Amino acid sequence: MGKAHAIVIGGSMAGLCAARVLARFYDKVTVIDRDAYPAGAHERPGVPQSRHVHALLMRGRLELDRLFPGFEKTMLERGALEINFGRDFAALRPDGWAERRPNTIATLFASRVLIEATVRELCRRVANVELIERAEAVGFETVRGDSLRARGVKVNPRDGGSAFTLSGDLIVDASGRATKCPSWIEAMGLPMPAETVVDSHTGYASRWYKVNPARRPKDWWWKGIWIDPIAQEFSTAGVLFPVEGNRMIVTMAGIGGHYPPSDDDEFTAKLAHLRSPIIAEEVALAEPMSQVYSYRQMANRWRHYEKWGARLDGFVAIGDSSCAFNPVYGQGMTSGALSALILGDCLEKNGINDAELPRKFFEAQARFQAEPWGLATGADFRIPGTDGKRPLISRVLDPLIGKMFQVGDDDPAIADRIGEVINMMKPPSALLDKSMLRLIAKAWSRRLIKGRRYRRESAAMPPPALDAVAAGDGGIEGSARALNP
Repeated sequence: MGKAHAIVIGGSMAGLCAARVLARFYDKVTVIDRDAYPAGAHERPGVPQSRHVHALLMRGRLELDRLFPGFEKTMLERGALEINFGRDFAALRPDGWAERRPNTIATLFASRVLIEATVRELCRRVANVELIERAEAVGFETVRGDSLRARGVKVNPRDGGSAFTLSGDLIVDASGRATKCPSWIEAMGLPMPAETVVDSHTGYASRWYKVNPARRPKDWWWKGIWIDPIAQEFSTAGVLFPVEGNRMIVTMAGIGGHYPPSDDDEFTAKLAHLRSPIIAEEVALAEPMSQVYSYRQMANRWRHYEKWGARLDGFVAIGDSSCAFNPVYGQGMTSGALSALILGDCLEKNGINDAELPRKFFEAQARFQAEPWGLATGADFRIPGTDGKRPLISRVLDPLIGKMFQVGDDDPAIADRIGEVINMMKPPSALLDKSMLRLIAKAWSRRLIKGRRYRRESAAMPPPALDAVAAGDGGIEGSARALNP
């Protein structure tokens, strides 16, 4: 019997995670990518959104370190920043600046290219994984027995070499939003999987800056900035994320078709007209390192392989190739890693020779994907003008979820639970258990009784400072003492 071989189309984060998982079950794993991999943490054409801010959720951080032991240590050694969002970010919510309150989750802040380069380096150390660069997958090689089966991938080298076919026992599509696999499926005479698309017409514009810490006023305690939009009044969100190398990425996200400018001067001018000028003031003290990069391919798109009426044995699709979310919510890298782990679970339970493996995997992956999909599309449906069919459950739960986020700043327990769900440490159902509903009701009642004003005018004021935190005394414990004297 020949050696078992798995082929991964796309050296994306999901593809690298899949390769690591597959290496446990197959004698050889080959990853094909059309790009030449850069030496170190640099951009590559196949990841056009990498220049924008990326959030590695807490669950993603844990799972990447589980898949690639040493990931977290290597990231920190290479300059990734560990930040407590509640303590270290100035966050302007719809009704004013959020209180500074340390939360239970510490996040790694780094550029997408550093994250990917670190994972790729660790993946190369896996003895039975091979990465093939500058090779474009152009179609399936199939055989027909009792059913149609993908038995290989046709490859065109991009360096002028001769075309060839790689034979494999399992083909994994991890080529992302722009995957060509559905068109290959159609060309074979099979129906493409049905799709659900939810589009809030959101777009990014980002620019990189070099920070000079000596120029920043000492009372600027924040390490990052988050400015929420208000759809009816301010349709542009703004974020400032610190990354390795004393750099920061400033991104504006326009919602409802109000795309931020891509011209350098217009970008700078627009920053001054966000709900607060705080990001513009930071930028004025920093040195631009790049042009403005724009990105608008941000619709949520779910290819429903779990409901696919056709059958193609030996083929699965993971990550964005199957279900892509609006990247503004930061779910992509973590979801890709979790999809790879789900594939590993299916192989563990069913073995590599199970003809029903694709169906079982697609069903298991869909059960997971439903959770981040609901969070992302639920948030997008709150934006006027969003295209897509809104489920009834979303209409029913939206008012409750909206109130929950409003009172999240009032009660640490509510804020922590929201953070756990956003970071995929708990399922969305954790927002609706009885204890949470009681906390929300009490917090909302307190607001009504006390007549708490929504201080939108406070957006023009500086973020709230706490002496113990601003002075750097006591870390999280010092912050807690300052909040609870």
